[in-house]
Amino acid sequence: DVYKRQDIDRLDVEETKLIFKLVKLTANFPNTIFLLAYDRERVERRLTIEKDGFNGSEYLKKIVQVSFILPKPDPQDLWQILFEDLETTIKAIYGEVNIDERRWGNLFHGGLKDLFITIRDIKRFISSLRLDWSIVSKDDITPIDFIGVEAIRVFAPQFYSLMSSNKHLFTATESLYVGLSSRDDKQAREAKYEELIETVPQNIRDAIDGICKQLFPQLDFRTSYTHDWQRTWCREKRVCSEEKFSFYFSLSIPTGAVSEAEIKAVLKTIDNKENFLKTLKKFNEEKRLRKLLGRLMDYIDEIKQDDLKSFILGLWQLEEEVEDKRLGMWDLDNIDTLVSRLTYHSIKNKINEGTRGKFIKDLINECDSLYPPVKFARLVIHEFEEKHDKPNEKVLLEEKEVEELKSVIAAKFKDSSLKEKLRRNKNLAYLLFSWKEVSGEKEVQEFIADIIKDKDGLATFLAAFVSDVFSQVMGDYVSIRRRELNKKSIEALYPIKKIEEMVASITEEDLEKFTEEQKEAIELFRKPKESDIF
Repeated sequence: DVYKRQDIDRLDVEETKLIFKLVKLTANFPNTIFLLAYDRERVERRLTIEKDGFNGSEYLKKIVQVSFILPKPDPQDLWQILFEDLETTIKAIYGEVNIDERRWGNLFHGGLKDLFITIRDIKRFISSLRLDWSIVSKDDITPIDFIGVEAIRVFAPQFYSLMSSNKHLFTATESLYVGLSSRDDKQAREAKYEELIETVPQNIRDAIDGICKQLFPQLDFRTSYTHDWQRTWCREKRVCSEEKFSFYFSLSIPTGAVSEAEIKAVLKTIDNKENFLKTLKKFNEEKRLRKLLGRLMDYIDEIKQDDLKSFILGLWQLEEEVEDKRLGMWDLDNIDTLVSRLTYHSIKNKINEGTRGKFIKDLINECDSLYPPVKFARLVIHEFEEKHDKPNEKVLLEEKEVEELKSVIAAKFKDSSLKEKLRRNKNLAYLLFSWKEVSGEKEVQEFIADIIKDKDGLATFLAAFVSDVFSQVMGDYVSIRRRELNKKSIEALYPIKKIEEMVASITEEDLEKFTEEQKEAIELFRKPKESDIF
């Protein structure tokens, strides 16, 4: 019989001593062999009592009759065990999946392989990997990056925690930083990274550093990555993406984020405009609409051409109905901008040159609202008109299509069924300038005269020219918001003297009947800000 007692080197000092006392006292049992597995150096240290002159090495010689020194495992054998366990794990999660061999090779040889010294290292890592992979949002991550991040979590948990709370350090790309130059930001990030990597135990520091630099290209501070890379990395579901980073560290869908599964569900509603619009409004209620629209840019290729019209019309109706104010002077990705971007690129990618003009005209004629189609039409018209400054750049429409589009917009403004909508439109000022651009000022002035013929209409008209204006105090990175009414814009559309005369006739009794927006407009008109330019 063989009696096994393993992992002696994992016991504390007293437990180690008790084990060897037990073996010593019972070693003479007939037909019994004790097989002891331990790390000799560790056990010798625990058995040594220096103050008593008790030598652990000599003590072991009296108890252990035959000893065997096991050689260190061959790295190739260890790696084969790791590869087999990884393959089994990935198949259980994803089924058959194609791995980017170049990226895997770079990660493995860049540092991952140096973490696995024993079979115990592999088993501990695989057990953790399988558990976390069972609860992570697996559709939002890529296997190679998750393996790398999980290795950091298992072998360098303190550094892993620091990574999760320093997202900007690991995911930042070149863009406009308020009050901070790109060079200064790089230097600050490099110094911070060096500080964090020092927390990793010395024996695995190079390995963890190598893994990080394979996962996060931004950590090569000699190379510049523009913000355009973020879209590529997000599409590839990489941890270095600002959008995807939190998915790897929260082991769930981060609050406010939009998962791959949710996006695919949204795409299934595109063939029906009403269902699509209903879904978009749900995201708006959850304060995730901007996130969703930003992510849809990566899925334009998956939209069927037959569904493109309902996709754009749904977006335009959403833009007309949803309120979305800018959050500050640096907030450039509002709903209006995102909708225009999605509309432009979906048409560019899905509709052939020469037929885009007709497609856009049909969209405009089928749309029940004014602002989104007019805004988009002006965007592509201006793009064409600016072509002479950038002769090598391709534009969406040809010259003939642009001229036809102007006619379609002009006809849209003449539609009597839309006139009342135009009066109350939250983007009235923008629409009036667009109308003047395609039809001339006479029609616009006649329309304005009809609006302001009574005091209520006058106040509504003026309210359309009140907007948020952002400024920044020198040395302060916080945007200051103030409300202003732009008289210069009004004068570009209608004689300002006539407006002034009418405003002067408004009494306090009239003001009490106005809405808060109308009251604000009258007050700002009477007391213009210093920034008004005449």
